[in-house]
Amino acid sequence: MREIMGFIWPLMAASAEAMMWFGIILVLVIIGRGKILPSEKPIFIDRTGQYKIKLAPGLNLVQPFIEFLARQIVLHEGTVRNGPEFIFKVRDKNIASRKMSFYLLGISVQNGYLYFEAGPAPAEPVPSRTPPPESVSQLDVFNNVESAIHRAAKLWSVELHRIK
Repeated sequence: MREIMGFIWPLMAASAEAMMWFGIILVLVIIGRGKILPSEKPIFIDRTGQYKIKLAPGLNLVQPFIEFLARQIVLHEGTVRNGPEFIFKVRDKNIASRKMSFYLLGISVQNGYLYFEAGPAPAEPVPSRTPPPESVSQLDVFNNVESAIHRAAKLWSVELHRIK
């Protein structure tokens, strides 16, 4: 180490530019070692007037995808207060681990707000039938959510299958 520093210090003293590059490389090496770890606690996000998100422990890494998805779904003024519920089985290469190769993402409209809930797959299977939309405005919400999640999944390279 002494030999290396004995070589670097005279170069740095001779050139401010070399000193700047050495500092930049040092910062990049230090930052590059960091890794975002899954959270051990559930996360609740409330974007007042827009949407609410509940993420199970270990799924904090899906937050950017869900927030992107929430921005894609447009609920128009006068939208149904309680809309259809969607449940998707999501495979995300950034989240996959030995414990969990996929997670379930629930999306619903309640009281005019979008609600997202992500969690591990339950022990019992989820029913696979969705009741048909009751009104035209509910059908608009249904189609809007369906198309938005498929667009977002394609952009983020996330594989999903609709369960409900």
